[in-house]
Amino acid sequence: MAAPAHATGGMTCRTAGPKPVEVSLVIGHTAGSPLVSGRMVDNGTAIEVRAVQWWLDASELRLLLVDPDATRAEVTLKAKKNGRFYDGSLVRGGVSRWVRCRES
Repeated sequence: MAAPAHATGGMTCRTAGPKPVEVSLVIGHTAGSPLVSGRMVDNGTAIEVRAVQWWLDASELRLLLVDPDATRAEVTLKAKKNGRFYDGSLVRGGVSRWVRCRES
């Protein structure tokens, strides 16, 4: 007997303006919406990160990414559902910026 397929989806979040920060997430479509992987690019430079906390539901997305040793926060993201998107704020290096997330 074949095992059931567990599909994944994605979410891409990007700040506006010069020197954008982009966060890409792979999310499982199973109970609890597990975060499979995450990646971050800051102004064109890939930054190695680990996701330690996240929340995604029909109305809100929250995310905390840390450095590989989990000694410092790299990004905190909070966004609320706004039509087809999630709009909110991304904090990196103590600076808060507007961010838009969309399914990818």
